[in-house]
Amino acid sequence: MPNLTLTYGVRYVRDTFRSDADLGPIPFLNQFGPGLGQSVSQPNKNFAPQLGIAWDPSKKGKTVLRGGIGLFYENAIWNNTAYDRPARLATGLFLQNPTVCTNGQPSALPSGQAPSFCGQPIGKAAPAIAAFQAQYQAATAAAGPAANPGYIGTVMADGLDVNGEDLLAPNYVSPRSVQMNFGLQHEFGKGTVLEMDYLRNIETHTLLAVDTNHVGDVRFFNLAAAQNAIKTTLTNCGVGTIAQATALCPTSPVPLQLGQTYTPRPATIADFATNGLDSGYSLCGGSPCSLAGAPAAAFPGINPNVGANQMLFPIGRAEYNGLQISVRQNLQNPFKHVRNMNLQVAYSLSKYVAPVTDNDFVSIATDFNNPLHYIGPNGLDRRHQISFGGWLDLPYSFNLGVIGHFYSPLPVTLTVPPTGNAGGIFQTDLTGDGTGDGSFASNAGVGDVLPGTNIGAFGRSVKAGNINDVIQNYNQNFAGQPTPAGQTLINNGLFTLAQLQALGGVQQAVPLAPPNEANMSWLRAFDLSLSWKYRFKERVDFQPGVSFFNLMNFANFDGPNLPLTGVLSGTSGSVNGTPGEQPSSYRLGLGSGVFSLGSPRVIEFSLRVSF
Repeated sequence: MPNLTLTYGVRYVRDTFRSDADLGPIPFLNQFGPGLGQSVSQPNKNFAPQLGIAWDPSKKGKTVLRGGIGLFYENAIWNNTAYDRPARLATGLFLQNPTVCTNGQPSALPSGQAPSFCGQPIGKAAPAIAAFQAQYQAATAAAGPAANPGYIGTVMADGLDVNGEDLLAPNYVSPRSVQMNFGLQHEFGKGTVLEMDYLRNIETHTLLAVDTNHVGDVRFFNLAAAQNAIKTTLTNCGVGTIAQATALCPTSPVPLQLGQTYTPRPATIADFATNGLDSGYSLCGGSPCSLAGAPAAAFPGINPNVGANQMLFPIGRAEYNGLQISVRQNLQNPFKHVRNMNLQVAYSLSKYVAPVTDNDFVSIATDFNNPLHYIGPNGLDRRHQISFGGWLDLPYSFNLGVIGHFYSPLPVTLTVPPTGNAGGIFQTDLTGDGTGDGSFASNAGVGDVLPGTNIGAFGRSVKAGNINDVIQNYNQNFAGQPTPAGQTLINNGLFTLAQLQALGGVQQAVPLAPPNEANMSWLRAFDLSLSWKYRFKERVDFQPGVSFFNLMNFANFDGPNLPLTGVLSGTSGSVNGTPGEQPSSYRLGLGSGVFSLGSPRVIEFSLRVSF
């Protein structure tokens, strides 16, 4: 084959001590599951082969066919130091930044040292601050290793929304991806280049948090705890039967706070849940109920003596498929008085699916019993992306530049709305795995994915025009029916379906969307800059300029950090409660810097001096 270039190689990647391989086993973790107390493995065999081919079939330098495939590894940035290591150290010298001056008043350190520089000007206080810091560090070293209050053997629970920690599983391996592409590049005429590429990326071994103790899982039901919760509730209520409690509780079914008064009312499922008929997540925050000072939970997990263990396993998977097309043109003297012109237009048609909305950093599995149960459009998936830009050298040393971006809407995952009360396991945990009960500890207070939909369904298979069909299907077939936890109570003869319905311990109806419900919106931005260059004595260039970001002042909504919420609460800001135009409070703002893509129009004046 003529004009064939073959590129191949192997890259070795070692994530040096990023997975805490220097720490020994922790036998306590075996209470969460056999073998979980072993040391975290250190990946030492990350060999990444790569192959690329380029072929010019015409030998004229106008056309090239390209293809390639490669394996690429990723480091576990911060996952170990921020979430794993702090929970594995029983003792140590831990980082702490104490406050020593508050409103000019000194505060003593635990060692008894107190600063003398509070209230002084910084220039005068700087030497004393440095000296005080040295004293603090010396006192810390002299005191020696201190007990770690967050040690897993002390708190006996682990989870990002439980105590801010997420341990790495012993079988940790580096996240990796296989990327392959095939493309064509061709030059038309002089200076115009067309590129077309198909890309496919398969990402595996990303970290997903799964609770190995399965707190809240209906398979691990504590009948005695459930019976005790029912007995306590009825006794507090002042009645003898569940039927009487659903009619009226003469006395409070739950303990009252100091100074709180009680008005007789019917009992609710939240009353029974408060007394123990609940998940260990909702009742005890994911910690062991014995440490939380709460009654035993009816759904405590495999081992009721410990709490949740949301451990990070290398089981995540994501796929990206995209067709990318671009046209570039670079011309000299294209028009009268225009010396140079560069124009580019690019379009991407793509699909990105994953088992979680955001599969970067720390992600909690949507279903602990089947972590890959849901796989759909990720929170960064944009099906259509159009970008264009260019610059022109104008007469009199002026330069004009433009750039535009038009991105199709992001997807949103539809979830059933939690009530925020105890007992959400009977209303919004639709898979019976322990997630989705509405408690913050299980998965940040979110209900389960709406039945009949998938991750990222809104904006893809579900739109504003047919969302009410999806909601009505749920209301007709699921609302008023028991969740797996409720069915467990029925199967054990503790409640009837009618009693659970009277208590509100069943799936709740979802509000319908208004007739003119808002869809997710496109991101639109068009920027323009104009500058002028003046050269002084062959050595110094002055280049004043002005730039307009989002020149047309497009109103943009639904950025990755603040889209319409998929929690189907029916309130403003939700995908079933936002009629017409989205409220201004959801419009993209300026961000943390002077400019954010899609923000309201910003004008920037600049002066560049080169010498």
